[in-house]
Amino acid sequence: MTRLGAPGFAVSLILLAGPAAAQQIHSREPAKGLISPGQKVLVDNGRCPRGQILEVTGGTNPGRRGRQGQSTERERRCIPRI
Repeated sequence: MTRLGAPGFAVSLILLAGPAAAQQIHSREPAKGLISPGQKVLVDNGRCPRGQILEVTGGTNPGRRGRQGQSTERERRCIPRI
């Protein structure tokens, strides 16, 4: 941090973190059991209107880890493509 100083160091950390924050886009929706509950994945399968992409949020499966009767379905919605 000799020449950049604290502000320059912070900016370089932000620039390095950008690519790591990018989310992978799938061409098909992952099979059951491959998305953790609450995990969000992006799917570009042509189901959404132009300029949007499908966001799938994982649900829970009944009977897993002792949670019987408390299952939730996957949620699917079209969101603006960034």
